[in-house]
Amino acid sequence: MEIGTPLKRLEIIGTDDTSILKANHSTMLNKGSKEYILSVREEILKNRGFKIPEDWDTEWDANLGPIWTPAELGDAIVCWLSPEYLHPLSTDDDIVAQADDRSGNGVVWENTHASGTLPTFTSELNGFKGMSFANDWLYSLDESGDGELDPGTGGFAISMLISHGAIGTAERYILCTDNSRDFALSVKEVSGVDRYKVYFNGSATESATTVDVSGDPFILTVGRKSGNQFLKTSAVSIDDTAITGSQVIDIDDSQQFFIGAREHVSSDRYAVAGFTGEIYEIIFYHGNLSTDDMEKIEGYLAHKYAQTAALHTGSPAHPYKTNPPRAGVPA
Repeated sequence: MEIGTPLKRLEIIGTDDTSILKANHSTMLNKGSKEYILSVREEILKNRGFKIPEDWDTEWDANLGPIWTPAELGDAIVCWLSPEYLHPLSTDDDIVAQADDRSGNGVVWENTHASGTLPTFTSELNGFKGMSFANDWLYSLDESGDGELDPGTGGFAISMLISHGAIGTAERYILCTDNSRDFALSVKEVSGVDRYKVYFNGSATESATTVDVSGDPFILTVGRKSGNQFLKTSAVSIDDTAITGSQVIDIDDSQQFFIGAREHVSSDRYAVAGFTGEIYEIIFYHGNLSTDDMEKIEGYLAHKYAQTAALHTGSPAHPYKTNPPRAGVPA
């Protein structure tokens, strides 16, 4: 029996006496009793190795499909760093020397300084190793006016799976465009409370969202949509829109985007005040990220790294708390 690629849906339609097995809505694979059709589908799933969540209905009318990934967002993804695209230092497999862009836009991240300023690989999380920072950093090499990471006045979002180490009263930068901080995301202890700070055009707003210092990985998204700045963690269903700032983010020829530090310009480029923690995956998106797409990104990250505890359980619970998002299949 032939199944079109990719398999987006596999379903049974009919009664106990007469049922059909269909693939991708239109291709009829087999016809017979419900019992027979279920046995055929079991053979397909077993022989082709399709992975089905344990709590999904495999007895009747299960909607199957490939796992949704940010690739489904198309050209809106301007840079995507994931463990599969990290490269070690030639002389030390434990050090991350370069991060390539999975989106296809060709943004390259590295650090040409001494290896002591480079992040190291994290311990495995569900089989994947990310980047571990301790005042280390990477910066984009491809900011020569091409505008890959420049949202200008438009909407944008940066989503990441992150965990935090120690946070003190000294401000520590997770992301920063350059020394003028057209955009930056940092953490700092303020009056005994660990908070995020978000910069737009050099002006900072303290977020109402407190930092998760448990050490457990969680999903964080920061950006702007429909003219409003926001920050959100997957532990809650609502955005923190108390963040304010200029509408312009423009990384020009002389600037670079840093992960893990803030840039200072002198006779040479160097960076200080980086955060301590881990980033497993980070996705840069241009446009007004919809709630549905943001939840899909959160679901994708949570299930890829086995961190579904990071998804909120409020009312209603996160739509992908139990099952991962599927391409071509409604939640």
